Formats: sequence, C-alpha cells, structure tokens
Amino acid sequence: MSVSILMKAADRDTTGVETVLRIVGTREPPAKMIIQIAVAGAALVQIQGRIARDAPWQDMGPAQSASALYHIDAVQFLRAVVSNVAAKSLVSVWAAWAW
Repeated sequence: MSVSILMKAADRDTTGVETVLRIVGTREPPAKMIIQIAVAGAALVQIQGRIARDAPWQDMGPAQSASALYHIDAVQFLRAVVSNVAAKSLVSVWAAWAW
C-alpha cells in the first residue's frame, strides 16, 4: 500500500502539493484509491485530479465540509484544495492505494 499526504494541518485557504501515482515495472495501476479527509473546525475541501501533467485540474466529486472517507477511481495526479477555513481550524488529507 502506498500513502501520500495531500495536505497536512492546513490552517488557512491553500492548495496542496501535487501527488503522482507512479507505476513501477510491469505493475498495473490500482483500480481504486481511498481519500481520507480530516476537518477539525470548519472548512471546505475539494479533491482535484488530472490524467496528464498538461491536462486541466478537474474536481473529483463535491467539496467536503466534514471529515470523510471515500473511494475514487485511480487517477494519475491528485491534489487537495481547502477554502473557507475558519479561525483555529485544521485540515489534513491523505490518499491511499494498493495493488
């Protein structure tokens, strides 16, 4: 299993770093990814993905305003965007995938 941090303890509106799903050797890409969002306080979290580095970012479902765990189809590039962060709030987001 591989885990990548999309956002760690964000306390203001921000765009997380891009995470890349890397395929090594003859492995096939995983069918699904699991996204875990932790919101302590109030904020909106949007997961975005794209299939190539020069492709535009696309929203992966609706923005989340509470902690959530959901499954998505595997995507080559992922990032998290947090907005409307209230004072004293923290947001963390992880992506996990397995073969």
